[in-house]
Amino acid sequence: MFPYDQRLSKVADELRESPYFEIIHEEVGPGGPDKDPTGIFELMKEEGFPLTEKLKESYFPYRYRALHWRATDTKIPLFGEFNVMNIDAASEVMIPVQDFAWKKSDEGLLSGLSILDDISRGGGGQLATMRFLTGVPSPEIWFLDRFHTFVKLDLDYRSYLDNLIVTKGITGWQYLFADVSLSASEYDSTLESIRTMLQILPEHFPSYDYEPLKGRLEARL
Repeated sequence: MFPYDQRLSKVADELRESPYFEIIHEEVGPGGPDKDPTGIFELMKEEGFPLTEKLKESYFPYRYRALHWRATDTKIPLFGEFNVMNIDAASEVMIPVQDFAWKKSDEGLLSGLSILDDISRGGGGQLATMRFLTGVPSPEIWFLDRFHTFVKLDLDYRSYLDNLIVTKGITGWQYLFADVSLSASEYDSTLESIRTMLQILPEHFPSYDYEPLKGRLEARL
């Protein structure tokens, strides 16, 4: 059993079963429930990337899970999207550095980032990425935005999935875990998205705890 595969699948089921939301796109990558990740973890360790037990527990057996959805009421500005990789796939595909490097000095960091969550289907051009450091058991998480450059997130791989599941991947949720001021005018649309989420999702999905996210929003205003 892979708990995080079940949880990610449940996100799609919850949205599909609600008349207030509609799914635009859904896709599951190659793999399957019979896949044993033990060999993958051993190989990553041999390559210098030993994973913590916490991160191993968050493995899901498909290369990726993708979902794109919106509120059925077009007057409500609420959209969600993710194309999240399992931790093995997330170590393989490097980002297109030229798309995000605003200056030459950025290239050193960006060239070491691999794609965790490709958030580009809706046209936002955003990526959540991982930075694997040799001998470090928990990769760094960086969020890239063509409009706001890039920022490190106060998350690890597993907590990224945890919060993705709670937020359903609404646009810009990652900034709740970044050292930015969401009161700045450049984040107006992100702030609207997050505020709409915190107003609507708790009503429709009361089994999830949104209070920590509300606290994080207050801390960034």
